Amino acid sequence: MADDNMVDGNTTDGDMTDINDVGLHPLTGPYAREEDLCELRIAPERMDGVRDSFRRRRRAEGPSEADGEWARGLIGSWTSRLSGETDELDSHMVVGLCVGMSETLSMRDAVLLAVMGPVDERRLVELVAKPRDPHSVGLVYDTLTTGFEDESAIPDPVRCQRGIDALAHMVCRVPVPYCVQPLAVLSFVLWWVGRDEQSLACALHALSLDEQCMLAAIVAGAIGREVRPAWRERRDRE
Repeated sequence: MADDNMVDGNTTDGDMTDINDVGLHPLTGPYAREEDLCELRIAPERMDGVRDSFRRRRRAEGPSEADGEWARGLIGSWTSRLSGETDELDSHMVVGLCVGMSETLSMRDAVLLAVMGPVDERRLVELVAKPRDPHSVGLVYDTLTTGFEDESAIPDPVRCQRGIDALAHMVCRVPVPYCVQPLAVLSFVLWWVGRDEQSLACALHALSLDEQCMLAAIVAGAIGREVRPAWRERRDRE
Protein backbone atom coordinates (compact mmCIF):
# COMPACT_ATOMS: atom_id res chain seq x y z
CA MET A 1 0.00 0.00 0.00
CA ALA A 2 1.05 3.59 -0.50
CA ASP A 3 3.44 5.18 2.01
CA ASP A 4 1.58 7.13 4.70
CA ASN A 5 4.22 9.85 4.37
CA MET A 6 3.26 10.45 0.77
CA VAL A 7 2.12 14.04 0.28
CA ASP A 8 -1.30 14.17 -1.28
CA GLY A 9 -1.83 16.29 -4.33
CA ASN A 10 -4.30 19.13 -4.68
CA THR A 11 -7.96 18.25 -5.04
CA THR A 12 -10.84 20.29 -6.34
CA ASP A 13 -14.11 20.72 -4.49
CA GLY A 14 -15.92 18.75 -7.19
CA ASP A 15 -13.82 15.67 -6.39
CA MET A 16 -14.76 15.56 -2.73
CA THR A 17 -17.84 15.13 -0.53
CA ASP A 18 -18.65 18.15 1.59
CA ILE A 19 -19.38 17.57 5.28
CA ASN A 20 -22.82 19.11 4.92
CA ASP A 21 -23.68 16.72 2.08
CA VAL A 22 -23.59 13.67 4.32
CA GLY A 23 -26.22 15.02 6.68
CA LEU A 24 -24.06 14.79 9.77
CA HIS A 25 -23.08 18.40 10.43
CA PRO A 26 -21.84 19.33 12.94
CA LEU A 27 -19.23 16.65 13.43
CA THR A 28 -16.51 16.59 16.04
CA GLY A 29 -12.78 16.33 15.56
CA PRO A 30 -10.43 17.99 13.10
CA TYR A 31 -12.40 16.86 10.06
CA ALA A 32 -15.35 18.94 11.29
CA ARG A 33 -13.43 22.14 10.47
CA GLU A 34 -13.13 22.88 6.80
CA GLU A 35 -9.72 24.51 7.15
CA ASP A 36 -8.34 21.37 8.83
CA LEU A 37 -10.17 18.99 6.53
CA CYS A 38 -8.44 20.46 3.48
CA GLU A 39 -5.13 19.18 4.84
CA LEU A 40 -6.59 15.73 5.57
CA ARG A 41 -8.14 15.09 2.17
CA ILE A 42 -6.57 12.31 0.16
CA ALA A 43 -5.66 12.96 -3.46
CA PRO A 44 -7.40 10.99 -6.23
CA GLU A 45 -3.99 10.06 -7.62
CA ARG A 46 -3.07 8.29 -4.39
CA MET A 47 -6.37 6.44 -4.23
CA ASP A 48 -6.12 5.38 -7.86
CA GLY A 49 -2.56 4.19 -7.38
CA VAL A 50 -3.52 1.98 -4.44
CA ARG A 51 -6.56 0.69 -6.35
CA ASP A 52 -4.40 -0.23 -9.35
CA SER A 53 -1.95 -2.03 -7.07
CA PHE A 54 -4.82 -3.97 -5.49
CA ARG A 55 -6.13 -4.98 -8.89
CA ARG A 56 -2.70 -6.23 -9.96
CA ARG A 57 -2.47 -8.32 -6.80
CA ARG A 58 -5.89 -9.83 -7.48
CA ARG A 59 -4.85 -10.77 -11.01
CA ALA A 60 -1.52 -12.20 -9.88
CA GLU A 61 -2.63 -14.03 -6.71
CA GLY A 62 -6.30 -14.66 -7.41
CA PRO A 63 -9.18 -12.69 -5.85
CA SER A 64 -9.62 -14.89 -2.77
CA GLU A 65 -5.97 -14.85 -1.72
CA ALA A 66 -5.46 -11.16 -2.49
CA ASP A 67 -8.69 -10.04 -0.86
CA GLY A 68 -8.03 -12.01 2.31
CA GLU A 69 -4.50 -10.68 2.63
CA TRP A 70 -5.71 -7.13 1.95
CA ALA A 71 -8.40 -7.40 4.60
CA ARG A 72 -6.38 -9.07 7.34
CA GLY A 73 -4.61 -6.08 8.86
CA LEU A 74 -7.28 -3.57 7.93
CA ILE A 75 -10.11 -5.49 9.56
CA GLY A 76 -8.05 -5.85 12.71
CA SER A 77 -7.49 -2.09 12.84
CA TRP A 78 -11.16 -1.43 12.12
CA THR A 79 -12.44 -3.69 14.90
CA SER A 80 -9.92 -2.22 17.32
CA ARG A 81 -11.26 1.22 16.51
CA LEU A 82 -14.85 0.10 17.05
CA SER A 83 -14.11 -1.59 20.36
CA GLY A 84 -12.30 1.49 21.67
CA GLU A 85 -8.91 -0.18 21.89
CA THR A 86 -7.55 2.61 19.71
CA ASP A 87 -8.74 5.93 18.32
CA GLU A 88 -6.35 5.71 15.41
CA LEU A 89 -7.74 6.30 11.93
CA ASP A 90 -4.67 7.01 9.84
CA SER A 91 -4.55 7.50 6.09
CA HIS A 92 -3.25 3.96 5.53
CA MET A 93 -6.42 2.57 7.07
CA VAL A 94 -8.74 5.05 5.34
CA VAL A 95 -7.22 4.42 1.91
CA GLY A 96 -7.12 0.64 2.34
CA LEU A 97 -10.70 0.29 3.55
CA CYS A 98 -12.17 2.69 0.99
CA VAL A 99 -10.31 1.10 -1.92
CA GLY A 100 -11.29 -2.34 -0.66
CA MET A 101 -14.95 -1.38 -0.34
CA SER A 102 -14.98 0.14 -3.82
CA GLU A 103 -13.47 -2.99 -5.37
CA THR A 104 -15.26 -5.78 -3.49
CA LEU A 105 -18.61 -5.58 -1.75
CA SER A 106 -17.59 -8.27 0.70
CA MET A 107 -15.20 -5.74 2.25
CA ARG A 108 -18.10 -3.33 2.61
CA ASP A 109 -20.19 -6.05 4.25
CA ALA A 110 -17.38 -6.86 6.68
CA VAL A 111 -17.05 -3.19 7.65
CA LEU A 112 -20.82 -2.94 8.24
CA LEU A 113 -21.17 -6.17 10.20
CA ALA A 114 -18.32 -5.16 12.50
CA VAL A 115 -20.16 -1.97 13.42
CA MET A 116 -23.42 -3.79 14.17
CA GLY A 117 -21.76 -5.98 16.77
CA PRO A 118 -18.57 -7.76 17.73
CA VAL A 119 -17.73 -10.42 15.14
CA ASP A 120 -14.66 -12.62 15.27
CA GLU A 121 -11.96 -11.00 13.13
CA ARG A 122 -11.17 -14.29 11.40
CA ARG A 123 -14.79 -14.64 10.27
CA LEU A 124 -14.75 -11.15 8.81
CA VAL A 125 -11.51 -11.84 6.91
CA GLU A 126 -13.01 -15.11 5.66
CA LEU A 127 -16.09 -13.18 4.53
CA VAL A 128 -13.90 -10.86 2.45
CA ALA A 129 -11.81 -13.70 1.01
CA LYS A 130 -14.65 -16.16 0.39
CA PRO A 131 -17.92 -14.21 0.12
CA ARG A 132 -19.77 -17.11 -1.55
CA ASP A 133 -18.81 -19.64 1.08
CA PRO A 134 -21.93 -20.84 2.95
CA HIS A 135 -20.48 -19.67 6.27
CA SER A 136 -19.92 -16.17 4.85
CA VAL A 137 -23.37 -16.02 3.27
CA GLY A 138 -24.89 -17.15 6.55
CA LEU A 139 -22.98 -14.57 8.56
CA VAL A 140 -24.23 -11.70 6.39
CA TYR A 141 -27.79 -13.01 6.23
CA ASP A 142 -28.06 -13.76 9.94
CA THR A 143 -26.61 -10.41 11.03
CA LEU A 144 -28.79 -8.29 8.75
CA THR A 145 -31.91 -10.38 9.37
CA THR A 146 -31.37 -9.94 13.10
CA GLY A 147 -31.44 -6.17 12.60
CA PHE A 148 -34.80 -6.34 10.87
CA GLU A 149 -36.49 -9.08 12.89
CA ASP A 150 -34.97 -9.57 16.37
CA GLU A 151 -36.47 -7.18 18.91
CA SER A 152 -33.77 -8.02 21.42
CA ALA A 153 -30.96 -6.96 19.06
CA ILE A 154 -30.30 -3.43 20.30
CA PRO A 155 -27.38 -1.39 18.95
CA ASP A 156 -24.42 -0.70 21.18
CA PRO A 157 -24.57 3.11 21.11
CA VAL A 158 -20.88 3.60 21.87
CA ARG A 159 -19.70 1.12 19.26
CA CYS A 160 -22.08 2.49 16.64
CA GLN A 161 -21.04 6.08 17.33
CA ARG A 162 -17.40 5.12 16.88
CA GLY A 163 -18.35 3.59 13.56
CA ILE A 164 -20.41 6.60 12.51
CA ASP A 165 -17.60 9.00 13.34
CA ALA A 166 -15.03 6.90 11.48
CA LEU A 167 -17.21 6.41 8.40
CA ALA A 168 -18.03 10.13 8.24
CA HIS A 169 -14.29 10.80 8.50
CA MET A 170 -13.65 8.49 5.53
CA VAL A 171 -16.45 9.96 3.44
CA CYS A 172 -15.14 13.48 3.88
CA ARG A 173 -11.51 12.58 3.18
CA VAL A 174 -11.66 10.43 0.05
CA PRO A 175 -12.67 11.52 -3.45
CA VAL A 176 -15.58 10.27 -5.50
CA PRO A 177 -16.11 7.39 -6.27
CA TYR A 178 -14.33 5.99 -3.21
CA CYS A 179 -16.80 7.56 -0.78
CA VAL A 180 -19.89 5.84 -2.22
CA GLN A 181 -19.73 2.55 -0.31
CA PRO A 182 -18.67 4.18 3.00
CA LEU A 183 -21.67 6.49 2.56
CA ALA A 184 -23.93 3.48 2.05
CA VAL A 185 -22.59 1.77 5.17
CA LEU A 186 -23.00 5.01 7.09
CA SER A 187 -26.61 5.27 5.94
CA PHE A 188 -27.35 1.75 7.17
CA VAL A 189 -25.77 2.30 10.58
CA LEU A 190 -27.67 5.57 11.03
CA TRP A 191 -30.91 3.77 10.12
CA TRP A 192 -30.01 1.00 12.58
CA VAL A 193 -29.60 3.46 15.47
CA GLY A 194 -32.73 5.45 14.61
CA ARG A 195 -31.34 8.57 12.95
CA ASP A 196 -33.55 8.34 9.87
CA GLU A 197 -33.15 11.89 8.60
CA GLN A 198 -29.37 11.67 8.51
CA SER A 199 -29.55 8.12 7.18
CA LEU A 200 -31.72 9.17 4.26
CA ALA A 201 -29.42 12.10 3.50
CA CYS A 202 -26.46 9.73 3.27
CA ALA A 203 -28.34 7.15 1.21
CA LEU A 204 -29.59 9.70 -1.28
CA HIS A 205 -26.16 11.28 -1.57
CA ALA A 206 -24.63 7.87 -2.29
CA LEU A 207 -27.27 7.25 -4.96
CA SER A 208 -26.63 10.66 -6.49
CA LEU A 209 -23.00 9.58 -6.95
CA ASP A 210 -23.80 6.02 -8.04
CA GLU A 211 -27.39 5.08 -8.83
CA GLN A 212 -26.38 1.39 -8.80
CA CYS A 213 -25.46 1.44 -5.10
CA MET A 214 -27.86 -1.24 -3.88
CA LEU A 215 -27.22 -0.88 -0.14
CA ALA A 216 -28.08 2.82 -0.30
CA ALA A 217 -31.18 2.01 -2.35
CA ILE A 218 -32.28 -0.55 0.26
CA VAL A 219 -31.88 1.96 3.07
CA ALA A 220 -33.67 4.73 1.19
CA GLY A 221 -36.49 2.33 0.33
CA ALA A 222 -36.82 1.14 3.92
CA ILE A 223 -37.06 4.68 5.23
CA GLY A 224 -39.54 5.61 2.51
CA ARG A 225 -41.76 2.67 3.53
CA GLU A 226 -41.24 3.44 7.23
CA VAL A 227 -39.55 0.09 7.80
CA ARG A 228 -37.53 0.20 11.00
CA PRO A 229 -35.34 -2.22 12.93
CA ALA A 230 -37.28 -4.58 15.16
CA TRP A 231 -35.90 -3.03 18.36
CA ARG A 232 -37.30 0.35 17.35
CA GLU A 233 -40.72 -1.12 16.58
CA ARG A 234 -40.79 -2.68 20.05
CA ARG A 235 -39.73 0.59 21.70
CA ASP A 236 -42.46 2.51 19.90
CA ARG A 237 -45.10 -0.02 20.97
CA GLU A 238 -44.02 0.36 24.58
